[in-house]
Amino acid sequence: MEIEKTLTLAATPQQVWAVLLDPQAMMACVPGMESVEVLSPDAYRATMKVSFSFVSARFAFRTRIVERDEPHRLRVEGTGEESALASSLKQTTDITLEAEGTQTRLQLKVKVDLVGRLGTFGLTPMKTKADRLWDTFGERLAEHLAPTSAG
Repeated sequence: MEIEKTLTLAATPQQVWAVLLDPQAMMACVPGMESVEVLSPDAYRATMKVSFSFVSARFAFRTRIVERDEPHRLRVEGTGEESALASSLKQTTDITLEAEGTQTRLQLKVKVDLVGRLGTFGLTPMKTKADRLWDTFGERLAEHLAPTSAG
């Protein structure tokens, strides 16, 4: 499955980059992310829970940054295992940040290969779920980057 999404954020590429590389910020922004552990500056272990229709899956992920061009481009590769449903996935994510005036355009390209019982759900439900996760991620990321007003 391949997914391409674009999001415009009211922040500089440097500000967006900083959030993307902050494990705690990403945990707050990524829907279903339950935990994240930093193994090295470029490697992480995380747990994420996702529900598809009537099935819930909890993936244990290992992710590593394989390319970076700060603050313009990031490539991340990872694998995930879901033991209860005998499923696994492999993903490659390319993130590009481009300044547009006072904003940043974040472009995301993800390739996911899902095998096992979850792989039998089909492409349409998976893409629908991915779209919902992306929308929630975008909202949370925008909120995280929004300047707080002193009250």
